[in-house]
Amino acid sequence: MATLVLLLATVVWGWTFALVKDALREVGPFWFLALRFLFATLLAAPLLRREGAWSRRNWTGGGVLGMALFAGYFFQTWGLTYTTAQKSGLISGMAVVLVPAVAWLFGSRPTARTWLGVGLAGAGVALLTLGGGDPLGATGFGDFLTFLCAVSFAVYMVLLERYVRAGDWQALLPPQLGVVALLSLVGAWTWREPTFAFSRGVWGALAITGALATTGAYYALAWAERRIPAARAAIVLAMEPVFAGIFGWWLLGEVLAPGQLVGAGLVLSGIFSQRSSR
Repeated sequence: MATLVLLLATVVWGWTFALVKDALREVGPFWFLALRFLFATLLAAPLLRREGAWSRRNWTGGGVLGMALFAGYFFQTWGLTYTTAQKSGLISGMAVVLVPAVAWLFGSRPTARTWLGVGLAGAGVALLTLGGGDPLGATGFGDFLTFLCAVSFAVYMVLLERYVRAGDWQALLPPQLGVVALLSLVGAWTWREPTFAFSRGVWGALAITGALATTGAYYALAWAERRIPAARAAIVLAMEPVFAGIFGWWLLGEVLAPGQLVGAGLVLSGIFSQRSSR
């Protein structure tokens, strides 16, 4: 069940790359993130009614998670202004390779089967990222920013596993979303981005990313990480670049090359290699 929940979250995240790419033609990255996470925080606010939700431990943990999450989304959204939706999704998927390494630095010991799955999925992400040739363009500044996003998300995944198993995992959600909203607002005001003169498409992207890709997906991620290790969860989340590629082709006309299709198959192999160990 945890694997299925994570897989559904990756479908949503893969879909929203195309939505965000379109929205960034009208709105700056900081302001988009600020509005998205403000909406998400409001949706998650009822969780603060839980007993003990206002404890210092929950707010400290939520703050730390929020800073890691902000870094990931900031680099991802900024990078999307310079690269394609497909490449953004594909490079973000490199977090699957980084999570076990970060977990090892924090004292975790991933199993040999997990490392096998990571290797397969990591090779798949590499093919997805580098196997496109001209259709996806050369590696550039946007790709570098997106790589920093992958590093940030890997750190977030490892920290999330620790915090959700140590306390009230539901109460952690509102503060971390609120921290991302607050930091994004500071950035938006600093860069003078705020405006509400958006098309219906941008407002729709804000509603979908705020409700489904943020509040819903991160609630599901926290629930799943109480049941499976971060390293295994990252392997399932490696499907995100596959769905990003599919939706980038379907909604934006971005093309996947044959080598990238092989990469998608390797990502699937990495996921299925973990099935018997769960």
